[in-house]
Formats: sequence, structure tokens, C-alpha cells
Amino acid sequence: MLVPGTISRPPADMAIPYTEQLIFTIATQIPFVLFFGMGLRNLISRGDPMALLFGIGGCLAGTFEPVVDVLGFCYFPRDGNWVAYEFFGRPIPAFVPATYGWFVGGMGYWAWNILQDPKTTRADIWSLWFKAFIVNLVLEYPPLYYGIYTYYGYQPLQLLGFPLWFPATNATTPMVAGTIVKLIEPHLKGWRYLAVVTTTAGAYGMANAAFGFPVWLALSTDVGYSATYPAVAMTATLLAMGVWIMSLQVPENGAVKLNGNANGHARRQIKE
Repeated sequence: MLVPGTISRPPADMAIPYTEQLIFTIATQIPFVLFFGMGLRNLISRGDPMALLFGIGGCLAGTFEPVVDVLGFCYFPRDGNWVAYEFFGRPIPAFVPATYGWFVGGMGYWAWNILQDPKTTRADIWSLWFKAFIVNLVLEYPPLYYGIYTYYGYQPLQLLGFPLWFPATNATTPMVAGTIVKLIEPHLKGWRYLAVVTTTAGAYGMANAAFGFPVWLALSTDVGYSATYPAVAMTATLLAMGVWIMSLQVPENGAVKLNGNANGHARRQIKE
């Protein structure tokens, strides 16, 4: 499926190379196996299901990939593709669910732990976004280079074939998952822990729709860079506002000292 009324098209003769797909599939499964192993260990040894639930939610988040691909003009060719599932006529390779399991789920779990730490400051939240951005660059440049997928249309901010607004948006998805889970955690009892799965699964779609929609709309016009560059400026503004809003849940300068105590315990003073 392509956006109706557009003439921008991916390469018609593109095919996923077998060896490169095999290497990338194995490479992306390693962090997935390590993270899920940790989740199972936490569940068995401590009765803590959080890592495992984040991971399952991350795998499910991958089902939103075809929507992002259609609207964001990203393309996995059908030829040579080891298809895991297909929606909107977009075949999604087998490495995607596990990759989302550790990127959205595993890094969402990491973000949640950082948000739980009383030493975390607002600057740490911006650092968290930047680290997720770098991880996404490392994750996506190799498959782009080897022709496993591509971006097409009038993509703004392209660097070596990678439109940088994509990783900037993707970097917020684990942060959105961690933020929402932190907010709902006091209400998680028994079966309600399943909300961690649904929240993480939905975080990818929420973040991409909330921050990426200006570029989606501009790409759909097929007008050219005169539309997509103003749109990416709007996306950058929305991203900055989003990260700033998520940072407000932690102190600006770390743990607040009350009457000289950094542990948060106030000392009652009675004026005579």
C-alpha cells in the first residue's frame, strides 16, 4: 500500500539480500534473548514480572510498523523478505518483532528504572533521549547500507540515506512507555500488571503519531522539500516539548533537600 495520490515510489526492483538479512536477523536477536533471559530470571528468582512484561509489549509494538512505514515512506521489499506478518500490503521481516522487543520494551524498562531513581534529574531525561537516538542510529544504518529496507519520497534531514527525524521520534517511544508505566504503577495489582504490556505496545504508535504526524502529512502532499522541511521543524518542536514534559516528573537538580536532609525526610522546626 502507498499513500493515495502520491507519485513517490520505492525502488521497484529492490530485493532483500539473503546473507545480509541472515546476519542482521541473528544480530538483532542477541539483545532480545539477553533481555528476555533477564526477564525470566527476575520473574523466577524475585517474582518480578516487569522486564518480561515490557519485553512482550515491545514485541507487540512491532505490529504498528506497517502504519509507520506507509505514512513515513519507509519500505521493506517483498523479494527475499522473510515475512513475519503483513498489514496494509507491507511485508514485515522476521527480525522486527524481536528488535522491537528489546528496543521499545527493553529500553522502556531501562527508562522506567531511570525514572524510579530519586537521583534522576531533568538533564538525565534529555540524556536518555540522546542515548536512545544513538542506539537507533547504530541499529538502522547497517540494514540501510546493505539494502534490507529504504526510505523514499522527499525525506527531510537525510544523512547517508537515513532521515534523522525517524530516529529522533523512535528515541521517544521507550520513554513514553516508561513514563506511563511509572504513572500507573501504584495501581498495578494482580492481573492489572498486564497494563504494562498494553502500554508498551501502544507507546510506539502514540509517540510516532504525536511527534511524526507533521512529516507524515507533508510527505503525503508530494509537493517536495518546501513542505517536508517546515514539517520537520514542527516535529522537532513537538519532540522537544514532549521530552520536556516527560522530564517534569523528576526534580530539576536531583533529590530535594529538606532542612539539610537529602533523603526527603523533613525535620519539623517549631518556632518559639
